[in-house]
Amino acid sequence: MDDDPSRPFVGRFRELERLRSAAATATAGTSTVVLVSGPMGIGKSALVDTFVASVHEHFSVLSLEGSAHEKNSPFAAADRLLAPVRPGGLGAAGTGGGRTRAGAAHEGGDTADPSVLDVGAELLGALDSARPVLLRLDDAQDVDFNTLQACGFALLRLRGDRVLVVIGTDRPARTVADMGIKTMERRLERIELGGLTVPEARSYVRERLGRTPSEPWVMTLVEWSHGNPLYLEAVLGALPGVPADRLAIRMPSSLAEVVAEWARTSDPAGRRILDLLAVLDTPAPVPLLSRLLESDTVLADAQPLADRHMVVWSQESGVPLLGLLHTGQRQALYSALSQPERSRLHRRVADMVEPPERWWHQVAAAERFDPGLAATLRTAARQEAEAGQLALAARCSLASSQVDPSSSGRQEALLSAVRLLVVTGQYQSALHHRERVLHTPTGARRSEVLGLLDFAAGQDTSAHRQLREAWTAYEALGDRGSAAVAAAESGMTACSLGRGEEAMASSVFALRHSPDDVVRGMAHANAAYGQALVSSPARGLLRLGHLPDDPADVPSAETDSLTYRGMFRMLSGDLSGALGDLSVAARRRNWGMSRISMTGPLLYSVWCHFFLGDWRAAGRTLSVARDVARTAGRPMDFFAVHGLSSVLHAFAGQPQDASADLLEAAELELSLDFPGPGFHLSATRAIVEFGARNYERAASHLDRAYRDPAHAGRARLYALPHLPILGVARARSGEVERAAQVLRRLEAADGRGALHPIACDWVRGAVARARGDFDGAALAYRNALAVPHGCGDPVLIRTLVRCDLGELLLERGETDSGAAALREAESSFRVMGADVLAEQARSRAGDGPGTTTTARDVWGDLSDREKDVADLVARGWTNREIAAELCLSAKTVEYHLGNIYTKHGLRDRRELRDLVQERLA
Repeated sequence: MDDDPSRPFVGRFRELERLRSAAATATAGTSTVVLVSGPMGIGKSALVDTFVASVHEHFSVLSLEGSAHEKNSPFAAADRLLAPVRPGGLGAAGTGGGRTRAGAAHEGGDTADPSVLDVGAELLGALDSARPVLLRLDDAQDVDFNTLQACGFALLRLRGDRVLVVIGTDRPARTVADMGIKTMERRLERIELGGLTVPEARSYVRERLGRTPSEPWVMTLVEWSHGNPLYLEAVLGALPGVPADRLAIRMPSSLAEVVAEWARTSDPAGRRILDLLAVLDTPAPVPLLSRLLESDTVLADAQPLADRHMVVWSQESGVPLLGLLHTGQRQALYSALSQPERSRLHRRVADMVEPPERWWHQVAAAERFDPGLAATLRTAARQEAEAGQLALAARCSLASSQVDPSSSGRQEALLSAVRLLVVTGQYQSALHHRERVLHTPTGARRSEVLGLLDFAAGQDTSAHRQLREAWTAYEALGDRGSAAVAAAESGMTACSLGRGEEAMASSVFALRHSPDDVVRGMAHANAAYGQALVSSPARGLLRLGHLPDDPADVPSAETDSLTYRGMFRMLSGDLSGALGDLSVAARRRNWGMSRISMTGPLLYSVWCHFFLGDWRAAGRTLSVARDVARTAGRPMDFFAVHGLSSVLHAFAGQPQDASADLLEAAELELSLDFPGPGFHLSATRAIVEFGARNYERAASHLDRAYRDPAHAGRARLYALPHLPILGVARARSGEVERAAQVLRRLEAADGRGALHPIACDWVRGAVARARGDFDGAALAYRNALAVPHGCGDPVLIRTLVRCDLGELLLERGETDSGAAALREAESSFRVMGADVLAEQARSRAGDGPGTTTTARDVWGDLSDREKDVADLVARGWTNREIAAELCLSAKTVEYHLGNIYTKHGLRDRRELRDLVQERLA
């Protein structure tokens, strides 16, 4: 039941390496046992199949697969295992002193009942081979008890034998106990398989369907199934091809049958627990389960399920909770329940819980329309919306749409619910209801909701058209209030399409006709963004003069405006001011207060950290942005995350990772229906090529983006971060006059702080150097380095300038001054985490390697999250401070620290701090 041999095998590199290491140990004369465990379908058999295929030439292989049909037949599995190696059998590997009943019959001898000692001795004989032997027990939980005992006896008797035993089971504790090998702990290697990661799942889907799916869709699929290949395969097998809708996951009946069959292998008490958890659809406190099941033995009854990876334990305020593994398992178990049984269980739960949970179960149990329940839900939805609890209001409206006897009432409740789902960033849930929305009558409200759904799906051009239609339709009805909302939402999509004039016009209408603070906040943000597109970020800032200086004092309804103020400050060069605004906006993320990207403040913060030279902070913030995108993101958010990640990888000297992220971004760009991502993709490619010192390509990519009339507004908006790259790249490619044109355009930009003058002098120096004016170049570079720190020091640009000055001085024969400048640049690059750039600077200065192999190797072996934790430990942060910075729990920080200490034999924080600081030395 665990695996289908036709499924693709992807990933599992660490697990394969551990198995190969165990094989090497066994070959050297130390018998070894590897226990591979995990839930049904996780890929235990596929892993072992792949491993066996890679080593079978060096081992004699004995294989046994458990069978539930013969589990109660003593030594039935042993008969099958030993048949090929008995005299006259296939490939005899040795002779044994004992005989099973089948073995005796095979030889025409006595058929007396065999003992564990008899079969164990025969198995020892089979393992006594001139070649190393690999004994494989698959689905060991279904092997009969007597055979497991005999295998355990044989394993305990092995000393100095070249035997590797690989046991696959979904009941590891029970299997070890049945075999009696607890005392072999030192020779027992445990591999517990988890689900496939998102990259592994994408590879799986690519091999399975022959096309590459979008990352957002795969993320949804992995979240739904925890990456279990059984669930992935079932969903993919039900699809005609790669789905266009990343959220359309349906439960195949075949999967429901398989999971139901798996559940039926549990005892009756366990099956009742599984059914109830499927109906509850959330981890449940054991006391509640006890009341619902009228049982005092829930803890004991649930433990076998946990041992088999069917359920998971957690805890809340000291109360044990029991839950299913993932949504896919819940849906499969729920689908397998008969409709009468579902209704019975929902009614049972509804009688024992309080609203709003009671309402959800009453709706699920309803077999006909219920006007009283619908009225209750409508009232609750209105009250929750008035209290600002829009997510709960959406759920109440959605429930009402299922039980309201009035057709118009159901439609109104549905449209209201879906609109609120989009507004609160629950894009996945909203898109699940698109088909129902399409079946509602045409009208202004339907157009508005369809526009919001298109926005959620990343189809901003279509969204803009629908929202404009809704605006016009509301006006024709004389509903100016609703028209103002649609106008503000239309302005939001106009901004993403780069249509500044439209954005400003929509804001004028919305401000004139709506007193609502949230709508007015949207309109203020649209007006500012439109102004920035038409003129410059600095002019956009002037439109936000109504905001308080202190970002903490900005009203929640103006969160979008606060995000844009941070963005415009960053694009104008005020990096520290930008971070102040963006950090407040990012930590608010008030549901219902923002129509723009929930990841926006985080992504703009990454750019600030990048220019400020704090690349560890950039990486940490990008990691949080990625997680936010998974829960409340649009395809455009994933595109932006990959684009930024590729830039960080490129400048950190990781070209393969940069290329992989660029490929992801390019694939996502194809799924979007508006030109903005194309502009950003070209700019990102240019920055990546610049980091790789491919200046002609860098210039070509940026030039293409900036010459396209469709991107005129974006070109004005992003001039300050992009033009220095374009100007220096043009100069280094020998296109001096075009570089000079870029310089003039950059000089005309309205900048703030140190970034603008340093950038201008950097390009000025590059142009002078390309013209052979070394004195002019040196003067420009020194002027750049002399610019006082203001509005945040752009350490990255300043350090690149210092590198160029050092190289120039070396070319002029000023060896000491040039080497000193390069060593100073190297030190700055080290602090940033740009080890490759640091080594390049050190090499140009004529010095040897600067980081000890130990420090470099340790750092390279850490995961991204472990690097974040280690970096902050080196700065003297406490676990609580680290947890707050990384949006983790303190226990998770402790977990990562424990992994770091174990991996590298470190004893405490001091040793870790010294190691990180050695790397930066």
